[in-house]
Amino acid sequence: MLQLFARFTPCLRSNQFLSLAGNVAASGLTVVSVSVLFRLLPVAEVGAWVFFLSMLGLGEAFRAGFLTTAFIRAYAGTGAARAKEVIGSAWVLAALITAGLGGLCLLAALAMPAAANPSVALFVQWFPLSFALTLPGFVASCAQQARQRFGRLLALRLLTQLTFLAGVGTLGLLHEASLARVVYSHLGATALSSVAALALGWTGLSSLRHRSAATVRELAHFGKYSVGSYIGSYLLRSSDTLLITVLLGPAALAVYNLAQRFLEIIEIPLRSVTATAIPALSAAFNRHDRAGLAALLERQAGLLTWALLPVIVGTVLLAEVPIALIGGRQYLGTEAANVLRLSISMAVLFPLDRFTGVALDVLGRPHLNLLKVLLMLAVNVAGDLIGIHFTHSIYGVALASLPTILVGFGFGFQLLQRELPVRASGMLRAGWVAGRRLLGSWRGRLVVQPSATLPVS
Repeated sequence: MLQLFARFTPCLRSNQFLSLAGNVAASGLTVVSVSVLFRLLPVAEVGAWVFFLSMLGLGEAFRAGFLTTAFIRAYAGTGAARAKEVIGSAWVLAALITAGLGGLCLLAALAMPAAANPSVALFVQWFPLSFALTLPGFVASCAQQARQRFGRLLALRLLTQLTFLAGVGTLGLLHEASLARVVYSHLGATALSSVAALALGWTGLSSLRHRSAATVRELAHFGKYSVGSYIGSYLLRSSDTLLITVLLGPAALAVYNLAQRFLEIIEIPLRSVTATAIPALSAAFNRHDRAGLAALLERQAGLLTWALLPVIVGTVLLAEVPIALIGGRQYLGTEAANVLRLSISMAVLFPLDRFTGVALDVLGRPHLNLLKVLLMLAVNVAGDLIGIHFTHSIYGVALASLPTILVGFGFGFQLLQRELPVRASGMLRAGWVAGRRLLGSWRGRLVVQPSATLPVS
């Protein structure tokens, strides 16, 4: 058994596994903490807390969308002097974004009347401090992702989530739970994670003196397009929800969202693999190795497509099972299972489409990726309106996703082929070969050789 564990230790230390573990751990611990809060706080206070986290997440996503890809693209694979200049300049830009959004909240707090909505009041009161406390942890995450130190990213995520969960659990055991104390626990967990990152030297704060105005402008110029792509992607995900709510009502939205929730099983590995791929792709670009970049892109996108295929086929055949597990048996007679079948069937194109967008960003074409996202948004909204008009059900919305993903992938891939010698068939072929090699290496590790014995004299 020890020999078998030793054989699989390199797999457990791989960037892909550590990135996946970080996303799974973050999602799982968030679900646990939310379920605990539902049992400790009144419903109204839980609603205020969820709103606070949602708005804080939007602010963090804006900062990440503006800076993460720009930072990794400029940092990965460069020399020591250039790396220091990039991280110092990133500190400046991240601080400006943090101060800008925090300042807007402070102005809103000063202008807000005393009888304001409690959820909004909680947000504007605590967002500036919370957003500022996450700044060192955010820069550390960018730096460690660019360096492909995903074990450190996992450690930071676990430290934050476990500290917050411990604080909330302690409040519950002491019967001292309140919304204010939950906020304090959140601030304490965030501060501890940032202090740890600073103390361990993971933030690169000492490189602040190496900043340059030219690099700040370079990061900002790239970021204005990458954050636009993020906002477009956010609107793309939200357009279905908005149109179903307005045209079909909240009951239809509940059924549709139940089906969409299971798609997280596709999104988690997508986020994990692209997170590990961006630094490697950026390093190849900075080495002017376009052939290596194309080969890595084909291998990663193809491998992920083949890996997700069994999950997609199994879900199509057994869609009622996840629907019953997530929503209960009362949803089995609704459209949820068939909507899930339609949605997850289209997920077979997700890896190729996602890596197309990532590659355009890495190649310094974020404006083309933004154009691709906006085109997909327009097709999706038009498709939703037409589908709802003719079907009067959420089936129309689910079917509208097919032209959206086809148009987005087709348009984006044409743009990518102008920059790199890649083909969709080449991606699938490279992924198949990489998958067979990976399975072969795992099979070899499963075969434990017997220990050598000394001859008897």
